[in-house]
Amino acid sequence: MNISDKGQINDLAGLLSGLNDVQRVSSKPKETAAPKGREDQVQISTRAKEFQHLSELVAQTPDVRADKVQKIQAALKSGSYNVRGEQVADKLIGNTVLDAIL
Repeated sequence: MNISDKGQINDLAGLLSGLNDVQRVSSKPKETAAPKGREDQVQISTRAKEFQHLSELVAQTPDVRADKVQKIQAALKSGSYNVRGEQVADKLIGNTVLDAIL
């Protein structure tokens, strides 16, 4: 869970700012492509490559950690689930600091 004032606008702005750092990739022209001597070029920013890699990692991660959910459900049913306020505060502050850094 992320708690911050960063929204989709800031995420988009961050991605767009990475467009300045691009790498050119060229390919040989096809027979039906532009006249001879010209090549098509694709520019992919380093930031876009990082975003693609992170997207792949997120896609591989399960949405729900069933083992953890079952463990907490069992503790709730038995009445043994107890979280101290200090633990919640520590996590909230830690996540806020990480969000600000990232």
